[in-house]
Amino acid sequence: MVDEPDESFCLFGAEALLERLQKMNKEISRVREAEDTDPIHDMRVASRRVRSALRLFGQCFDDKDVKVWNKKIKKVRKALGNARDADVQIEFIEDYLDGLGKTNYRHGIARLLLRLRQKRERLQGKVNKSMDKLESSSILSEMTRKIRRLQITARMHQVDKFSPYLYQQAYFNISIRLEDMLAYEPYVNQSKRKEEHHSMRIAVKRLRYTMEIFEPLYDDELKEPIKTMRKIQTLLGDIHDCDVWVDYVPQFLEEEQKRTMEYYGHLRAFPRLRSGILYLKDERQKHRMELHQEFVNFWQDLQQQNIWDNLLKIISKPLPQKTGGES
Repeated sequence: MVDEPDESFCLFGAEALLERLQKMNKEISRVREAEDTDPIHDMRVASRRVRSALRLFGQCFDDKDVKVWNKKIKKVRKALGNARDADVQIEFIEDYLDGLGKTNYRHGIARLLLRLRQKRERLQGKVNKSMDKLESSSILSEMTRKIRRLQITARMHQVDKFSPYLYQQAYFNISIRLEDMLAYEPYVNQSKRKEEHHSMRIAVKRLRYTMEIFEPLYDDELKEPIKTMRKIQTLLGDIHDCDVWVDYVPQFLEEEQKRTMEYYGHLRAFPRLRSGILYLKDERQKHRMELHQEFVNFWQDLQQQNIWDNLLKIISKPLPQKTGGES
């Protein structure tokens, strides 16, 4: 591998970063409006993609700048995390209640929905504050300015954006992310390894973002592998959501019991609430088992298709015949 990046690599990275920064900028006003749940999700995804690109192309910029940029963008994603989690839970419970029909279980689940809505309303202030800090820091405009400066310099030097070095870096980084994901393969069939399944989802997401960055190098050949990564990510995400509910329900029950006792001075009506909430927990546990089996089946299909070997073949095609030494 070459120690220092060439200008073509940095030009490609600059354009990838600018595209992702524009998407972050676009979402700021929509996040504040809070008219629906999409803007917060889109902002968090955009911030993740910017950080993913910075990990790849950070060497093209001043180390101090990159450190500050990463820190500021990480804060945005973190500040929006609780609000996004609440949005996902609220949307799920609303749909769940719609499909539940008339049953005594509705009382407890409706109470859960009420508390989630109250929590989400309180979180909006923090969301708006995070957007205020993002804008007042001028970090996005600063990043854009410095990245465009690099872009202009490279164009002045008439840099070829698609150099052998760039393809080598694409191969190297996608391969590393693929290895990171496959390190969790031994846990695919083990239904109780929820921490490993969650970590695998993160590894899949990072592989997918890396592939998306380098996708323009391979015409449309990465379209299907990226689609596959999205399917794996969705399945593992749904599994994780079930795990979150199973862990959260006992905590919610304990907190709601205290609130009920403080407000009414007794718990005579509480069993009716408890039955519905525990029904949700049991149902989520069963659904998790179903989702895990679906994931196992899908993974086995992918293995039969030799998808990982095929991916490596795709990204190795444009590599120069001799990659040893400096390019």
